[in-house]
Amino acid sequence: MKQIYILAVILFCNCIYLNAQTVDVVKGLTDPRGMIFIENDLYICESLQISKIDITETIPTATDVVTELDFPEGIALIGNDLYITEYIGNKISKIDITTTTQTATDVVTGLDGPAGIIFIGNDLYIAEAVAGKISKIDITATTTTATDVVTGLIAPRGIALNGNDLYIAEFAAGKISKIDITATTPTATDVVTGLAGPQGLTINGNDLYISDSVIDKILKLDLTTLSIGNLPVINSIKLYPNPSNDFIQITGLTQKENYEIYNVLGEEVNNGNISDKEKIYIKNLAYGAYFLKLDNGNTIKFIKK
Repeated sequence: MKQIYILAVILFCNCIYLNAQTVDVVKGLTDPRGMIFIENDLYICESLQISKIDITETIPTATDVVTELDFPEGIALIGNDLYITEYIGNKISKIDITTTTQTATDVVTGLDGPAGIIFIGNDLYIAEAVAGKISKIDITATTTTATDVVTGLIAPRGIALNGNDLYIAEFAAGKISKIDITATTPTATDVVTGLAGPQGLTINGNDLYISDSVIDKILKLDLTTLSIGNLPVINSIKLYPNPSNDFIQITGLTQKENYEIYNVLGEEVNNGNISDKEKIYIKNLAYGAYFLKLDNGNTIKFIKK
């Protein structure tokens, strides 16, 4: 009974902020993240692979494109080459989408938690979430080496370009910042703060769309007025780093709280009590998704890598 109750709480917490009705496109994916349209095919990052669906089908079915990846999160297309960030593999790889059997080849290694990517000419800009910076590589160079564009960010994930401005979702800071990519030394300035967990970014016209994974909602920012629509009451409680291998921390607590950690089956795998910014060690947990539930009613999803 306790497991059923916890699953109900998790479902409630994940759905409470939704205003609009959604329609299922495809089910049975494993932790889907970055996506990109290539004609009628929607390419999707899953935990260990890239899959795709044909959205013109009555009942779309996901088929594997390339497997044995290491937590792919961001994807970007240039020509026939699909570039992929492998978050846990700390690298960028690529595949040729025109080949019958696709095999990922390394483009650049030695990154630190690469997440969102975007092409600006021949330069591939990379959000390195763990390193807290934006770097870039010239894909036409004989030897591909990442160079820093801007540092001192807080868990940057999604990035999107509007004119000369590169917008950055700083997940752990709960904000959107931007840099001028034409500046000699780009400096990040805040655009909007007070968000819960901004991840993905995309621009349509004058609107910046923001996926917030903490409140499971899409927000829209008018870049001409910097007014944000559909912004709910933001929870100040945040969990970081996410994903994590060693430990997680909670910020925004005003008092000591009891907690429980559940896996996706609703089974309790850990419990205890926690104060603000105190560490919870998760080394003994298996790789995958988990939910941390606090006595104050908050439930937060995190990934053990």
